[in-house]
Amino acid sequence: MRPTNFHAFLVDQLGRLIASGQIGVDGALPREDELADRFGVSRTVVREATKTLQALGLITTGPRVGSRVQPLSSWRLLDPQVMDWITDADMASGFERDLLELRGMIEPAAAGFAAERGSNAQVAAINTSLAAMANAQDKAEHEASDFRFHEAILEASGNILLLQLKPILRAVLKASFRLSMHDHKRAQASIAIHSRVAAAIAARQPDEARAAMVALLKVAQADINTGPPRKVTGSKNRPIKKTQETSHARNSRKMDPTGA
Repeated sequence: MRPTNFHAFLVDQLGRLIASGQIGVDGALPREDELADRFGVSRTVVREATKTLQALGLITTGPRVGSRVQPLSSWRLLDPQVMDWITDADMASGFERDLLELRGMIEPAAAGFAAERGSNAQVAAINTSLAAMANAQDKAEHEASDFRFHEAILEASGNILLLQLKPILRAVLKASFRLSMHDHKRAQASIAIHSRVAAAIAARQPDEARAAMVALLKVAQADINTGPPRKVTGSKNRPIKKTQETSHARNSRKMDPTGA
């Protein structure tokens, strides 16, 4: 393996362990030499990995105090890798709510704007993505087409600032899909509500498009609520109930996210 691979591997491993509460529970990461021995890497690799985690907001470092885990509110939550770590760890029951709330702020407005402003070609792209969802042979194909459906709506919104949110929305959608689409059969069942959104946009009915997108998000929330409990790595494969929160999540709820 090249050193860059060691670095990426260690960043991913440490990020997952921190998110799942398997290390840093008391606020402090293990010492540099301990991490080097545990993962079979050099101290230089450990040092570079901790710098990356610091840039992502997971930890802070200082003289004589070492590396310490930061509250969840300090993490770069919309970074795709950080989003992966949190959702894979089932870190916080409230995080699922926050994901849907963020989508609720962005997507209904984008759907309404798409109905008002979208070009014929942009509306056609939305319908093409919908058809690809309907014809998907497995969950992976469905998810890729679903990504494209939502991105196409942002593109059709005609709002340059909403368009800039595409990378953020993709990270949020990835996490949301992981929580809500439990199998290919259930994913296929979601096509009906997506069709309502597409039809309202194609009919140039912005109010109906916004309402249909709100209904779509409610379906996603229902899927999350009724889905099977997820398992956390390192927890002896015991399912985690959605009502539980780790100490990181509870602390982040207590902290003023503005830092004021």
